[in-house]
Amino acid sequence: MAIDTLMAFVGVYDSVADAEACVAAVRAETPGTGGRLGVGMRRDVGTVRTGGTPDYVDALNEVVIAIMVEKKSCVDDLDRILSVPGIDMVQFGASDFSMSIGKTGQYGHPDVLAAETKTIQTALKKGLHPRIELRDPSQAGRYLEMGVKHFCIGWDVRILADWWDTKGAEMRKLLRTKPKKAAAKLAPAVVRAKGKTNGKGNGRAAVRGNYV
Repeated sequence: MAIDTLMAFVGVYDSVADAEACVAAVRAETPGTGGRLGVGMRRDVGTVRTGGTPDYVDALNEVVIAIMVEKKSCVDDLDRILSVPGIDMVQFGASDFSMSIGKTGQYGHPDVLAAETKTIQTALKKGLHPRIELRDPSQAGRYLEMGVKHFCIGWDVRILADWWDTKGAEMRKLLRTKPKKAAAKLAPAVVRAKGKTNGKGNGRAAVRGNYV
């Protein structure tokens, strides 16, 4: 059972030992894998009722392992950390990294951008796949130029927040606009035919459901 698109984001890495422990936590505990994961009902690998079978082991060992580079200590020792066997994909975490260097939330700071560039370039050099999270595809240009091919466009909370911001602004605009008075509706009038009577000599026109 090949599951080559399932991804596991494991841990925040400060050291080589952390990276090794987290890779082992994803792989099956069976000879030759170095894994520590035993039998379980794993919906994520599609083996809810077949835990412990060869398919279960194969599924765990084929999961794509992506690590988050989020600490200064990790960036400082990045070459060795990304040499740990079993790592497939790398993602830089600007929020945690900026916090770890005392520049919280300054995602465009030169030190943060330099660490991100180093992460991408080191991953590519080692044959790993850098992954980037974007709010909008218009932000992809610089990453495409560096050779990045894997992107996450938006995430649930942000997508919902953007929708609420947009629709909320539209609703507020409507509430601030003075409503126009609705035109009075006329009751349906009966159109009486001219020159015709109902045959009883009372001069009333014959009415057959003619309305305006």
